[in-house]
Amino acid sequence: MNQIFTALVACFVMCSAAAFSQDNPSTDADESGAPDLLYLIYDSSNSMWGELSDKSRKYEAGRNAMAGVLRGNALDRELALRAYGHRDKTDCRDSELIVAAGSPAQNSMKISKAVAGIRPTGKTPITYSLRESLKDFDGRKGDILLISDGIETCDIDPCTLMDEWRDAGIQIRVHVVGVGLNEMERNAMSCVAETSGGKYFDVGSEGELQEALNEAVEIPAGAPDPNPQGVRYALRLQGVDKEGRSFVLGGKLFKGGEEVSEVSSSGRNSLEGPGDYALEVGPILKDGTLYKTVRQTFSVSEPGDTTVSVLITRPAIVSANFSEDGEEHRGSHVSAYQDGKKVFSFRAFDEALARPGVYEFRATPNDDNELRVTAELVEAAHTELDFILVKTVKTLVRYRLPNGDEIRRGGKLFKDGKEAYKLYSSNWSEVIPGRYEVRSEGAKLALPHGVFIDVATDEETIFVDMPAGFLTITYDGDEADFFGKPKAAFYFPFDQKRGEFYASNYGRADVVIPITPNRYQIKGHSGNGFFEPVEINVPLGESITVTLRPTKLGKAVVSYAPSSLYTKQPDRAFIYPLDGQGIKNGFMRPGIAKKFLPGRYSVKGSTKGTSVAPQEFVITAGETTQILLAPISE
Repeated sequence: MNQIFTALVACFVMCSAAAFSQDNPSTDADESGAPDLLYLIYDSSNSMWGELSDKSRKYEAGRNAMAGVLRGNALDRELALRAYGHRDKTDCRDSELIVAAGSPAQNSMKISKAVAGIRPTGKTPITYSLRESLKDFDGRKGDILLISDGIETCDIDPCTLMDEWRDAGIQIRVHVVGVGLNEMERNAMSCVAETSGGKYFDVGSEGELQEALNEAVEIPAGAPDPNPQGVRYALRLQGVDKEGRSFVLGGKLFKGGEEVSEVSSSGRNSLEGPGDYALEVGPILKDGTLYKTVRQTFSVSEPGDTTVSVLITRPAIVSANFSEDGEEHRGSHVSAYQDGKKVFSFRAFDEALARPGVYEFRATPNDDNELRVTAELVEAAHTELDFILVKTVKTLVRYRLPNGDEIRRGGKLFKDGKEAYKLYSSNWSEVIPGRYEVRSEGAKLALPHGVFIDVATDEETIFVDMPAGFLTITYDGDEADFFGKPKAAFYFPFDQKRGEFYASNYGRADVVIPITPNRYQIKGHSGNGFFEPVEINVPLGESITVTLRPTKLGKAVVSYAPSSLYTKQPDRAFIYPLDGQGIKNGFMRPGIAKKFLPGRYSVKGSTKGTSVAPQEFVITAGETTQILLAPISE
């Protein structure tokens, strides 16, 4: 069966190559005139929910890095995007061309939005996605950039496919960004890049992912290096149990009794040449160790690939099912513990290989579900874990004003007097159905305590009536009595502590402000004039308009009398109030009028080396007072 499958694959690749060659007799030029293509393949398998070393989620790190790259680089190649594992958790053909080839100006934003909307779901069909991408190229020149956090889970090893591409003369490089891979996965994915003539990038954090993508998209367009000439000897491993099921193997290669190298069934293993070899290999378990290794000898006499099939003992297999309220749930990573220590972890819906024994399995699909299941794993047996979640429901709380308007704001839900959930202004919250007190505090609007909501068993938006009145602050008066056009004012509840929520009590003029019914003191903005505070009462559901009028102002102009006593012509003076009145700024420039409240003032000159007698004067509303300063003669 494997031979038939391999023959079919070879036929597919050779036929594709033939069509490619006929349509494009030279890979150095594209007869269609189309520019080079940078074809992105994005991993959205379930494992992308996992965390990187900096605790960022892989899929979030990928989304952010992709957006940064597309926004921050002047790309000169057309772009396309394919994603896999983003729609169906069990489908090994879940691979979709989401954004067809187009200019960077057309596609950068499309790709960023597409990646932002993808959520990890299924398997890792890398080989199938590469085959489909070859169809999308349709004879064009370009490179593939594959971003993946794991190895193939559905098909033949993609490194084998790259061998077939290279042997068939397909001139497309595959650059690979490996996201949070272990050593075995790293070896397998770097093989894809190296065999295709591309470059491999290994990343473990969001910052490293951003750097790798920036470097990858800057790789100049080009074709893979020609096929290496000369004799090549290589080993391909196959691990099967007595029932014919395949397993990924790892282990060591020996020649002449000496260890030569480590080997794996993921990819090609180089051999030194003809001769007698020995293997010591076994299935790779989720904890990174090998299970019941087998020693097997083989001989190599001819160059090329030598395939060795090893009969192994099937280890214990474990997988996890998650359900909520009788329906399947996407779940989360599962960690296995023995004696309180974490032994291994695996993704929901994956089949993990493990040593027989008793384990405690832990999973936390959300904040309301910290689940634990104890099970004994048995050699050659498949154990399915059933994690049953306490049902939560998506809930969005919005607030409705007395005039029917809706507002979005945060808040909290309390159960039995204790905080249970935070609410967000636009995002849905996962909440266990039940009765809760909802609280939403704020300087402008505050929901009184004792307001309850009932969260039902179905997703819903719950509206809470927010008690409010409506305040509008306006300004009126003679333009001469303002320092500038007033744009804002402040309002303070009488029961508010001094300074509390000061910034939140800022309100724009001529704008309707919904506020908690209360008694308020309204103050004009001091930067616009002098205003007497106004006290008002804002009743529930009613609209109140307050008009602020500035206190009448007068003006002062300071001048210096001509004199030969000055060592330097004075260019400033300072005015000080004498009756305790407010003053915006007492700094004066000679000859320039400034506005002041009516009352008595003192003015002091500012000169170097020359004394000027201070003067007292009176500002009268609506009038301009001229003050002449003169030096004191010696």
